[in-house]
Amino acid sequence: MTILWLDLVSELGGAQHSMLELCSTLSSEGVEVVAAVPRGPLFDRLTAAGLKVFPVSPVRATKRGWGLFTTTAKLLRAPATVSQIIRGVKPDIIHANSLPAFLAASHTGTSIPVIWHVRDLRLPTLVAREAAKKAARIIAASDAIDEYLVDILSPRILGRIRIIRNGIDPALFSGADKAAARKRFGLPQDAPVIGMIAHLIPWKRHDAFIQAAAAIHRQRPDAHFVIVGRDLFQENKRWISQLEAQIQLAGLKASFHWIKDSDAPHEILPAFDLLLHPAMNEPFGRVICEAMAAKVPVIAADSGGPVNTIEQRVSGILVRDGDAQHMAAEALALLSDPLRAAQLAEGGYKRVLSQFTTRHVCQQLAKEYGALLASICNPDQTDDE
Repeated sequence: MTILWLDLVSELGGAQHSMLELCSTLSSEGVEVVAAVPRGPLFDRLTAAGLKVFPVSPVRATKRGWGLFTTTAKLLRAPATVSQIIRGVKPDIIHANSLPAFLAASHTGTSIPVIWHVRDLRLPTLVAREAAKKAARIIAASDAIDEYLVDILSPRILGRIRIIRNGIDPALFSGADKAAARKRFGLPQDAPVIGMIAHLIPWKRHDAFIQAAAAIHRQRPDAHFVIVGRDLFQENKRWISQLEAQIQLAGLKASFHWIKDSDAPHEILPAFDLLLHPAMNEPFGRVICEAMAAKVPVIAADSGGPVNTIEQRVSGILVRDGDAQHMAAEALALLSDPLRAAQLAEGGYKRVLSQFTTRHVCQQLAKEYGALLASICNPDQTDDE
Protein backbone atom coordinates (compact mmCIF):
# COMPACT_ATOMS: atom_id res chain seq x y z
CA MET A 1 0.00 0.00 0.00
CA THR A 2 1.48 3.35 -1.08
CA ILE A 3 0.19 6.64 0.27
CA LEU A 4 1.10 10.03 -1.19
CA TRP A 5 1.02 12.67 1.56
CA LEU A 6 0.59 16.20 0.22
CA ASP A 7 1.06 19.57 1.90
CA LEU A 8 1.58 23.00 0.32
CA VAL A 9 3.24 24.68 3.30
CA SER A 10 7.00 24.62 3.71
CA GLU A 11 7.31 25.88 7.30
CA LEU A 12 6.91 23.69 10.40
CA GLY A 13 3.59 24.51 12.00
CA GLY A 14 1.63 22.08 14.15
CA ALA A 15 0.02 20.36 11.14
CA GLN A 16 3.39 19.90 9.50
CA HIS A 17 5.00 18.53 12.68
CA SER A 18 2.19 15.99 12.85
CA MET A 19 2.67 15.08 9.19
CA LEU A 20 6.41 14.66 9.73
CA GLU A 21 5.97 12.28 12.66
CA LEU A 22 3.23 10.26 10.97
CA CYS A 23 5.04 9.88 7.66
CA SER A 24 8.15 8.77 9.53
CA THR A 25 6.25 6.14 11.53
CA LEU A 26 3.62 4.69 9.17
CA SER A 27 6.12 2.23 7.67
CA SER A 28 5.88 0.27 10.92
CA GLU A 29 2.24 -0.40 9.98
CA GLY A 30 3.14 -1.75 6.55
CA VAL A 31 2.39 1.54 4.77
CA GLU A 32 4.80 2.99 2.23
CA VAL A 33 4.72 6.78 2.35
CA VAL A 34 5.84 9.20 -0.33
CA ALA A 35 5.57 12.93 0.34
CA ALA A 36 5.06 16.01 -1.82
CA VAL A 37 5.78 19.34 -0.09
CA PRO A 38 7.44 22.67 -0.94
CA ARG A 39 11.18 23.03 -0.44
CA GLY A 40 11.95 24.29 3.04
CA PRO A 41 12.15 23.01 6.62
CA LEU A 42 9.43 20.36 6.20
CA PHE A 43 10.98 19.07 2.97
CA ASP A 44 14.39 18.87 4.63
CA ARG A 45 13.11 17.07 7.72
CA LEU A 46 11.13 14.51 5.70
CA THR A 47 14.16 13.85 3.53
CA ALA A 48 16.39 13.45 6.60
CA ALA A 49 13.88 10.89 7.92
CA GLY A 50 14.58 8.76 4.84
CA LEU A 51 11.37 9.43 2.92
CA LYS A 52 11.12 10.01 -0.81
CA VAL A 53 9.99 13.62 -1.16
CA PHE A 54 8.90 15.52 -4.28
CA PRO A 55 8.92 19.34 -4.41
CA VAL A 56 5.74 21.31 -5.09
CA SER A 57 5.05 25.03 -5.11
CA PRO A 58 3.96 26.56 -1.78
CA VAL A 59 0.34 27.70 -1.50
CA ARG A 60 -1.34 28.89 1.67
CA ALA A 61 -4.40 30.91 2.61
CA THR A 62 -3.23 34.34 3.76
CA LYS A 63 -5.32 36.60 5.96
CA ARG A 64 -7.07 38.08 2.92
CA GLY A 65 -6.54 35.22 0.52
CA TRP A 66 -9.83 33.37 0.78
CA GLY A 67 -11.94 36.52 0.62
CA LEU A 68 -10.23 37.79 -2.51
CA PHE A 69 -9.83 34.35 -4.10
CA THR A 70 -6.08 34.92 -4.51
CA THR A 71 -5.42 31.55 -2.90
CA THR A 72 -7.74 29.89 -5.41
CA ALA A 73 -5.83 31.56 -8.23
CA LYS A 74 -2.56 30.14 -6.89
CA LEU A 75 -4.13 26.71 -6.56
CA LEU A 76 -4.93 26.66 -10.26
CA ARG A 77 -1.20 26.20 -10.91
CA ALA A 78 -0.72 23.43 -8.34
CA PRO A 79 -2.66 20.49 -9.89
CA ALA A 80 -0.32 20.22 -12.89
CA THR A 81 2.71 19.56 -10.68
CA VAL A 82 0.75 17.23 -8.41
CA SER A 83 -0.52 15.32 -11.47
CA GLN A 84 3.05 14.66 -12.58
CA ILE A 85 3.94 13.29 -9.15
CA ILE A 86 0.82 11.09 -9.10
CA ARG A 87 1.70 9.60 -12.49
CA GLY A 88 5.20 8.79 -11.29
CA VAL A 89 4.31 7.43 -7.85
CA LYS A 90 1.00 5.71 -8.70
CA PRO A 91 -0.22 5.84 -5.08
CA ASP A 92 -3.18 3.86 -3.80
CA ILE A 93 -4.42 6.85 -1.78
CA ILE A 94 -3.60 10.57 -1.66
CA HIS A 95 -3.60 12.03 1.86
CA ALA A 96 -4.00 15.82 1.79
CA ASN A 97 -2.78 17.47 4.98
CA SER A 98 -4.83 20.68 4.57
CA LEU A 99 -7.68 22.21 2.60
CA PRO A 100 -5.38 23.85 0.00
CA ALA A 101 -3.56 20.53 -0.44
CA PHE A 102 -6.89 18.74 -0.90
CA LEU A 103 -8.06 21.29 -3.48
CA ALA A 104 -4.84 20.81 -5.44
CA ALA A 105 -5.15 17.01 -5.35
CA SER A 106 -8.86 16.92 -6.16
CA HIS A 107 -8.41 19.05 -9.29
CA THR A 108 -5.90 16.71 -10.92
CA GLY A 109 -8.63 14.60 -12.52
CA THR A 110 -7.30 11.48 -10.83
CA SER A 111 -9.52 8.54 -9.91
CA ILE A 112 -7.29 7.81 -6.91
CA PRO A 113 -9.19 8.36 -3.64
CA VAL A 114 -8.20 11.55 -1.79
CA ILE A 115 -8.38 11.90 1.99
CA TRP A 116 -8.83 15.38 3.44
CA HIS A 117 -7.18 15.74 6.87
CA VAL A 118 -8.93 18.62 8.64
CA ARG A 119 -6.84 20.33 11.31
CA ASP A 120 -8.63 23.71 11.49
CA LEU A 121 -11.69 25.29 13.06
CA ARG A 122 -11.53 28.26 10.69
CA LEU A 123 -12.45 27.26 7.13
CA PRO A 124 -14.17 29.13 4.28
CA THR A 125 -17.54 27.43 4.55
CA LEU A 126 -18.54 27.34 0.88
CA VAL A 127 -15.13 26.05 -0.20
CA ALA A 128 -15.15 23.42 2.56
CA ARG A 129 -18.60 22.19 1.57
CA GLU A 130 -17.56 21.74 -2.06
CA ALA A 131 -14.33 20.02 -1.03
CA ALA A 132 -16.15 17.60 1.27
CA LYS A 133 -18.26 16.35 -1.64
CA LYS A 134 -15.12 15.10 -3.38
CA ALA A 135 -13.35 13.60 -0.35
CA ALA A 136 -13.20 9.83 -0.09
CA ARG A 137 -12.65 10.25 3.64
CA ILE A 138 -12.43 13.25 5.96
CA ILE A 139 -10.14 12.90 8.96
CA ALA A 140 -11.04 15.17 11.89
CA ALA A 141 -7.97 15.71 14.06
CA SER A 142 -10.04 16.28 17.21
CA ASP A 143 -13.56 15.99 18.58
CA ALA A 144 -13.89 19.77 18.34
CA ILE A 145 -13.13 19.64 14.61
CA ASP A 146 -15.65 16.83 14.15
CA GLU A 147 -18.34 18.95 15.85
CA TYR A 148 -17.42 21.91 13.65
CA LEU A 149 -17.67 19.81 10.48
CA VAL A 150 -21.05 18.43 11.53
CA ASP A 151 -22.25 22.05 11.79
CA ILE A 152 -21.02 23.22 8.38
CA LEU A 153 -21.26 20.17 6.10
CA SER A 154 -24.22 18.49 4.48
CA PRO A 155 -25.67 15.58 6.51
CA ARG A 156 -25.07 13.35 3.47
CA ILE A 157 -21.31 13.83 3.89
CA LEU A 158 -21.06 13.01 7.58
CA GLY A 159 -20.65 9.26 7.04
CA ARG A 160 -17.24 9.93 5.51
CA ILE A 161 -15.84 11.64 8.62
CA ARG A 162 -13.50 9.73 10.92
CA ILE A 163 -12.15 11.13 14.17
CA ILE A 164 -8.45 10.35 14.49
CA ARG A 165 -7.04 12.55 17.22
CA ASN A 166 -3.55 13.96 16.84
CA GLY A 167 -0.68 12.36 18.67
CA ILE A 168 2.92 13.07 19.61
CA ASP A 169 6.06 11.00 20.06
CA PRO A 170 6.53 10.71 23.85
CA ALA A 171 10.02 9.27 23.38
CA LEU A 172 11.22 12.79 22.55
CA PHE A 173 10.54 13.81 26.13
CA SER A 174 12.12 10.88 27.96
CA GLY A 175 15.07 11.68 30.17
CA ALA A 176 14.26 15.39 30.27
CA ASP A 177 16.54 17.46 32.50
CA LYS A 178 15.11 20.67 33.96
CA ALA A 179 18.45 22.15 34.97
CA ALA A 180 19.99 21.49 31.56
CA ALA A 181 16.99 22.95 29.73
CA ARG A 182 17.08 26.11 31.84
CA LYS A 183 20.79 26.53 31.30
CA ARG A 184 20.39 26.05 27.54
CA PHE A 185 17.79 28.80 27.26
CA GLY A 186 19.22 31.18 29.84
CA LEU A 187 16.47 30.71 32.41
CA PRO A 188 16.98 30.95 36.20
CA GLN A 189 17.61 27.65 37.97
CA ASP A 190 15.78 28.34 41.24
CA ALA A 191 12.76 30.45 40.21
CA PRO A 192 9.29 29.34 39.10
CA VAL A 193 9.12 29.34 35.29
CA ILE A 194 5.73 29.58 33.57
CA GLY A 195 5.56 29.28 29.80
CA MET A 196 3.43 29.47 26.70
CA ILE A 197 4.37 27.84 23.38
CA ALA A 198 2.46 29.03 20.32
CA HIS A 199 3.15 30.71 17.01
CA LEU A 200 2.84 34.49 17.26
CA ILE A 201 -0.66 34.92 15.86
CA PRO A 202 -3.42 36.90 17.65
CA TRP A 203 -5.94 34.09 18.15
CA LYS A 204 -3.45 32.22 20.35
CA ARG A 205 -4.03 35.01 22.91
CA HIS A 206 -0.51 35.78 24.04
CA ASP A 207 -2.00 38.96 25.47
CA ALA A 208 -4.04 36.87 27.92
CA PHE A 209 -0.87 35.03 28.93
CA ILE A 210 0.80 38.36 29.68
CA GLN A 211 -2.23 39.46 31.71
CA ALA A 212 -2.01 36.24 33.72
CA ALA A 213 1.73 36.73 34.13
CA ALA A 214 1.17 40.21 35.56
CA ALA A 215 -1.34 38.84 38.09
CA ILE A 216 1.02 36.02 39.09
CA HIS A 217 3.97 38.41 39.39
CA ARG A 218 2.15 40.59 41.89
CA GLN A 219 2.06 37.68 44.34
CA ARG A 220 5.14 35.83 43.14
CA PRO A 221 7.70 38.45 42.11
CA ASP A 222 10.29 35.67 41.84
CA ALA A 223 8.43 34.02 38.94
CA HIS A 224 9.73 34.15 35.38
CA PHE A 225 7.66 33.92 32.21
CA VAL A 226 8.48 32.55 28.77
CA ILE A 227 6.82 32.89 25.37
CA VAL A 228 8.16 30.45 22.78
CA GLY A 229 7.00 31.05 19.24
CA ARG A 230 7.69 32.63 15.89
CA ASP A 231 5.85 34.84 13.44
CA LEU A 232 5.87 31.90 11.06
CA PHE A 233 4.87 33.79 7.91
CA GLN A 234 5.94 37.30 8.93
CA GLU A 235 2.36 38.59 9.07
CA ASN A 236 2.01 39.80 12.65
CA LYS A 237 4.73 42.36 13.34
CA ARG A 238 2.23 44.90 14.69
CA TRP A 239 0.77 42.28 17.04
CA ILE A 240 4.23 41.44 18.37
CA SER A 241 4.96 45.13 18.97
CA GLN A 242 1.73 45.39 20.97
CA LEU A 243 2.75 42.39 23.09
CA GLU A 244 6.17 43.92 23.77
CA ALA A 245 4.53 47.17 24.86
CA GLN A 246 2.11 45.22 27.09
CA ILE A 247 5.04 43.49 28.82
CA GLN A 248 6.74 46.83 29.38
CA LEU A 249 3.60 48.45 30.82
CA ALA A 250 3.02 45.47 33.14
CA GLY A 251 6.50 45.88 34.60
CA LEU A 252 7.48 42.37 33.50
CA LYS A 253 10.46 43.11 31.27
CA ALA A 254 13.07 41.91 33.78
CA SER A 255 11.31 38.57 34.31
CA PHE A 256 10.07 37.95 30.77
CA HIS A 257 11.83 35.82 28.16
CA TRP A 258 11.15 35.62 24.42
CA ILE A 259 12.38 32.54 22.59
CA LYS A 260 11.74 32.99 18.88
CA ASP A 261 14.32 30.67 17.39
CA SER A 262 13.15 27.27 18.63
CA ASP A 263 10.71 24.89 16.95
CA ALA A 264 11.55 21.97 19.26
CA PRO A 265 9.18 21.94 22.27
CA HIS A 266 10.91 18.87 23.71
CA GLU A 267 13.98 21.03 24.31
CA ILE A 268 12.31 23.91 26.18
CA LEU A 269 9.31 22.27 27.92
CA PRO A 270 11.40 20.53 30.62
CA ALA A 271 12.43 24.01 31.82
CA PHE A 272 8.82 24.91 32.71
CA ASP A 273 7.03 24.46 36.01
CA LEU A 274 3.68 25.17 34.32
CA LEU A 275 2.33 25.59 30.80
CA LEU A 276 -0.47 28.10 30.21
CA HIS A 277 -2.49 27.83 27.00
CA PRO A 278 -5.17 30.55 26.83
CA ALA A 279 -6.10 30.10 23.12
CA MET A 280 -9.83 29.91 22.45
CA ASN A 281 -11.21 27.55 19.78
CA GLU A 282 -7.91 25.72 19.55
CA PRO A 283 -8.45 22.93 16.96
CA PHE A 284 -6.38 20.42 18.90
CA GLY A 285 -3.54 21.90 20.95
CA ARG A 286 -0.54 19.74 20.16
CA VAL A 287 1.63 21.54 22.72
CA ILE A 288 -0.71 20.41 25.49
CA CYS A 289 0.09 16.77 24.73
CA GLU A 290 3.77 17.65 24.50
CA ALA A 291 3.66 19.27 27.93
CA MET A 292 1.91 16.20 29.32
CA ALA A 293 4.64 13.99 27.86
CA ALA A 294 7.23 16.23 29.56
CA LYS A 295 5.32 15.94 32.86
CA VAL A 296 4.58 19.67 32.96
CA PRO A 297 1.17 20.59 34.46
CA VAL A 298 -1.13 22.32 31.97
CA ILE A 299 -3.68 25.10 32.49
CA ALA A 300 -5.71 25.70 29.32
CA ALA A 301 -8.84 27.44 28.10
CA ASP A 302 -12.01 25.36 28.34
CA SER A 303 -12.51 25.53 24.59
CA GLY A 304 -11.91 23.50 21.44
CA GLY A 305 -9.53 20.56 21.38
CA PRO A 306 -8.19 20.83 24.95
CA VAL A 307 -11.65 20.02 26.32
CA ASN A 308 -11.28 16.43 25.10
CA THR A 309 -7.57 16.16 25.78
CA ILE A 310 -7.60 17.24 29.42
CA GLU A 311 -9.59 15.46 32.12
CA GLN A 312 -10.48 18.31 34.44
CA ARG A 313 -8.23 18.36 37.53
CA VAL A 314 -6.96 14.87 36.71
CA SER A 315 -4.60 15.47 33.79
CA GLY A 316 -4.70 19.26 33.74
CA ILE A 317 -6.88 22.27 34.51
CA LEU A 318 -9.43 23.86 32.18
CA VAL A 319 -10.40 27.50 32.78
CA ARG A 320 -13.69 28.87 31.49
CA ASP A 321 -13.21 31.25 28.55
CA GLY A 322 -9.46 31.17 29.12
CA ASP A 323 -9.92 33.99 31.62
CA ALA A 324 -6.49 35.42 32.44
CA GLN A 325 -7.22 36.18 36.09
CA HIS A 326 -8.59 32.70 36.74
CA MET A 327 -5.63 31.13 34.96
CA ALA A 328 -3.34 33.16 37.20
CA ALA A 329 -5.21 31.99 40.30
CA GLU A 330 -4.89 28.35 39.25
CA ALA A 331 -1.19 28.83 38.52
CA LEU A 332 -0.55 30.41 41.91
CA ALA A 333 -2.37 27.55 43.63
CA LEU A 334 -0.18 24.97 41.88
CA LEU A 335 3.02 26.89 42.59
CA SER A 336 2.13 26.83 46.28
CA ASP A 337 1.21 23.12 46.24
CA PRO A 338 4.03 21.13 44.55
CA LEU A 339 2.41 17.80 45.46
CA ARG A 340 -0.79 18.72 43.64
CA ALA A 341 1.22 19.96 40.66
CA ALA A 342 3.11 16.66 40.55
CA GLN A 343 -0.16 14.71 40.64
CA LEU A 344 -1.52 16.67 37.67
CA ALA A 345 1.75 16.17 35.80
CA GLU A 346 1.58 12.42 36.35
CA GLY A 347 -2.08 12.35 35.32
CA GLY A 348 -1.23 14.21 32.13
CA TYR A 349 1.63 11.85 31.36
CA LYS A 350 -0.60 8.78 31.72
CA ARG A 351 -3.29 10.42 29.64
CA VAL A 352 -1.02 11.18 26.68
CA LEU A 353 0.52 7.69 26.74
CA SER A 354 -2.89 6.05 26.64
CA GLN A 355 -4.62 8.29 24.11
CA PHE A 356 -2.37 10.63 22.16
CA THR A 357 0.73 8.95 20.73
CA THR A 358 1.96 8.94 17.14
CA ARG A 359 1.96 5.15 17.20
CA HIS A 360 -1.74 5.09 18.11
CA VAL A 361 -2.56 7.53 15.27
CA CYS A 362 -0.58 5.46 12.77
CA GLN A 363 -2.46 2.31 13.73
CA GLN A 364 -5.78 4.08 13.20
CA LEU A 365 -4.70 5.57 9.87
CA ALA A 366 -3.41 2.24 8.54
CA LYS A 367 -6.73 0.64 9.45
CA GLU A 368 -8.63 3.44 7.73
CA TYR A 369 -6.49 3.18 4.58
CA GLY A 370 -7.23 -0.53 4.40
CA ALA A 371 -10.95 -0.01 4.93
CA LEU A 372 -11.09 2.66 2.23
CA LEU A 373 -9.36 0.48 -0.35
CA ALA A 374 -11.60 -2.45 0.59
CA SER A 375 -14.71 -0.32 0.10
CA ILE A 376 -13.50 0.69 -3.35
CA CYS A 377 -12.93 -2.95 -4.31
CA ASN A 378 -16.36 -3.83 -2.89
CA PRO A 379 -18.83 -1.05 -3.80
CA ASP A 380 -21.51 -2.64 -1.62
CA GLN A 381 -19.57 -1.34 1.41
CA THR A 382 -19.69 2.37 0.46
CA ASP A 383 -20.49 5.08 3.02
CA ASP A 384 -23.96 6.58 3.37
CA GLU A 385 -24.31 9.66 1.23
